[in-house]
Amino acid sequence: MGRMGYRGGATGNMGGIPGGDINRAKLALQSNRPDEAERLLRKWLERKPSDNAARLLLAQALLQMQQVDDALTEARRVTREQSANADAFLILSAALAQKQSSRSLQEAEDAARRAVQLQPKTARAHVQLAEVLAARRNLKDARKEADEASRLEPRLPAAHLIRGMVLLADNDPAEAISACESALRYDNSLFAAYFTMANALIEVRRYDDALAALDRAKTLNPMLPPAQITALRGRIYLKQRKLGPAYREFVQTQRTSGRLVWLAPVTAALSMAQVFGKYGPVVVIAVIVLAVLFGLSFIPFVGSWIVIILLLALLGVSFFGTLRQFQGSILPEGSGRIPGLVAIVVAAVAVFALVFWLGSLVFHPREPNPVHVFIAGGLALAAGTGAGYLWPRIAGRIGGPRAVARAS
Repeated sequence: MGRMGYRGGATGNMGGIPGGDINRAKLALQSNRPDEAERLLRKWLERKPSDNAARLLLAQALLQMQQVDDALTEARRVTREQSANADAFLILSAALAQKQSSRSLQEAEDAARRAVQLQPKTARAHVQLAEVLAARRNLKDARKEADEASRLEPRLPAAHLIRGMVLLADNDPAEAISACESALRYDNSLFAAYFTMANALIEVRRYDDALAALDRAKTLNPMLPPAQITALRGRIYLKQRKLGPAYREFVQTQRTSGRLVWLAPVTAALSMAQVFGKYGPVVVIAVIVLAVLFGLSFIPFVGSWIVIILLLALLGVSFFGTLRQFQGSILPEGSGRIPGLVAIVVAAVAVFALVFWLGSLVFHPREPNPVHVFIAGGLALAAGTGAGYLWPRIAGRIGGPRAVARAS
């Protein structure tokens, strides 16, 4: 489940706070302008540092801006000063959940359960607990908490949203879409519902609707992480077999992430490998190898030879790797190792010489031909692999049990 920020709504005791800065901060936060809310709230707290209600609103604004550590600092301060403040534990839980470590998720669950204990009839507390349980993959209990939130407050958008997220994580995309639609029925500006619904629509193959939902989420909250948007859009294009647009989105995803930017073209190709199913990584690696070899072939004079050497090396690894997998080792154990190695080398050299000589008679090359060498080398590697497989068995037939022991 993607982290979309605190979903419990404005904290319950905010409505009675007087003061122009506070009211403007609340409006800015509700309008997805958390930076403005932060500025106003910090100005307010400079004058009234003991105003814990304003401090919680600041924590919520910081959380919306993904400044998780700062939000934790503000929320923890309130929980220390007001151990029965359920709103403080809700925001503390939301901030801890965004850390995504097993320890922080455990702390987030403890904080959410404390909020439920303090306000068992408050739907928002059950919403937060459901979110943390889902993040910990406890989907059964998460679903119970989401259902309880919907029962306690049927018109609470966040209750339907978290239910949709849990259903999607539990592989029920059709019901997840229905839950998100219920959330939007009560709040059509809920960007997280559109984002969740976009993911669910992909699963039911409604790709155009998924793109529309994703665009709507981005419009409602321009501060959504760009990598999240481009990754999901790339996934949709890939499902539609629009490979060019998909590749561009995946490249952009890697670049906006800020990690290994120089590898963006390669990681984008690997991301697209899912179109080939479980064989995707193999296909992508094969394409990359071929592209590299193709590029090397243009090096003057030696390019073709470099390609041939690399191809023969790949063939050798493949042939002898298969031999090792089949019989446990390439060479026999003990005293049979040296005769086995001699058999492999003799077979490979003999076949290479024979094929190269026959090729010379056919092609009459004035100088060694890379293709000719590749054919001879490939057949030589195959012969060496065959000798490695047959030698222990031939030795066993000739020398009996004692020879078998020496050869194998």
